[in-house]
Amino acid sequence: MKAIILTVILVLIALGVLFALLLLLLFIIARVSKHYQCLDVYEFEKQLIITRERQLIDVCTPREFEKYHIRGAKNIDFRSSDFRKEIENLNRTIPVFIYCLSGVRSKLSAYQFKKAGFKTIYELNMGLRAWLKAGRPVTTGSN
Repeated sequence: MKAIILTVILVLIALGVLFALLLLLLFIIARVSKHYQCLDVYEFEKQLIITRERQLIDVCTPREFEKYHIRGAKNIDFRSSDFRKEIENLNRTIPVFIYCLSGVRSKLSAYQFKKAGFKTIYELNMGLRAWLKAGRPVTTGSN
């Protein structure tokens, strides 16, 4: 009987810890998502079209970028040790559009852009894979 009670207590403690971690994760996501607008493919493309002055940034690796990217994009590799330095050289007052292959690196980089002082940040939800799945145009080659 004592073993059963102890097991139940341990399970409840574990569930409490998992719940606390989930709340912490949701809090972090909510804080980060306040810093930029996450747009689906069609909203992202529409915003690209209506925004006259813009900076389109692909945060994929150079190899991924050469395979395919959105026309007019500048490649700044999120995994590069120079990433922060490279985004510091961009104009913080001009809207920035960010994407990567799947949406993970672009979400992480959006926070870095915000910390660097960028005012308007748009991020492509689900990344270039969603763009391709929607049949939107891409190009190949380097910058």
